[in-house]
Amino acid sequence: MATAITKATSYGALTDHFSILTIVHGAGTLANILKLVDSSATPRTQNRADALDENEDVTASAFYGNTAGEIEEISSTFALVADELDLSDLTIGELTAGIVAESLEVKTSNSTWPQITITGYKGLETIIAPTGKLNTFTLPAITVKGMKQAQVLGFTVATGRLTGSGISFKCTMAEQQDGVGEPAAHGASGATGEVTAEFVDVSGAPTWAIAAVLADSAAAGLFMGEVTQVPGATEPQAAWHTASGKIEFICPRAASA
Repeated sequence: MATAITKATSYGALTDHFSILTIVHGAGTLANILKLVDSSATPRTQNRADALDENEDVTASAFYGNTAGEIEEISSTFALVADELDLSDLTIGELTAGIVAESLEVKTSNSTWPQITITGYKGLETIIAPTGKLNTFTLPAITVKGMKQAQVLGFTVATGRLTGSGISFKCTMAEQQDGVGEPAAHGASGATGEVTAEFVDVSGAPTWAIAAVLADSAAAGLFMGEVTQVPGATEPQAAWHTASGKIEFICPRAASA
């Protein structure tokens, strides 16, 4: 007889590893507008050190880097199904002690609701923040709508039709190992962001421009965004011409209260 599936532990049991759903939104929390659709937690793979003999054959091996299995690579994906989300309500970096959100990506499309994926680690040492600073990084005040639509995210469109867009943020999780290669300290730094957009040409070459929220002039150059790829035509056979563009910017470290 087949074993019955226990729904509480194996079917549809997902984890909000970064506690995103508990963030205050209006009179409630983000759980009112976000639906958790995927998650994972995998122990970080260990490294291997080999000792070789006179024939360059392996005579002994040692493994290091996560022998206690405490560090896990984690991710959670959410669908934005209602209302609007202000990305400045979110952060990346050390969200709570031992948990670092290393990347956050928002994807919009003309065929799906916005998808928000956060990846990072748990089981890290508590990170010591620089004086007057936090270990989190500020995201721009860009609004994402809870609807099935390709959306403008930090840019404007003059010609062409938008078919998809994305905005992503990432920082670096640094690690200091001890003499046997085990983690002894961690840090978070160097946050940057990137916007991408895809267009279809129906009445002229697609054109776009960076919005004030990301431009150099916004908030005294807070994000200092620059267009790094101007949309250029891709011309497939028997199909409408398409194009894509890219904006890159920095994410400043948050100041302590």
